[in-house]
Amino acid sequence: MPRDSVAPPPGGGVGSDPPAAASPSLMGRLLGLLLQGMPFIFGIGFIAPLITQLLERTLPAAAQAQWPLLVGLAIGGTWGAIANVTGRWL
Repeated sequence: MPRDSVAPPPGGGVGSDPPAAASPSLMGRLLGLLLQGMPFIFGIGFIAPLITQLLERTLPAAAQAQWPLLVGLAIGGTWGAIANVTGRWL
């Protein structure tokens, strides 16, 4: 059978454009959710340890206690959540 008479595959074949109504992949959806939560993640992952270290440096007696970490997580998490909802840090 000659090559010209073969019908193209139903998806359009190699080099064709993807369908316009293609749903995003699972990885794309997870990446979108991760990026939407970045202010909260930044608050927990950067601001909370920063506040904890500042408290431990200013109050050396609190270096072995857990309350500076809890205060840092509370402030950083709250600030990150507010930034996530409002869209601004200040």
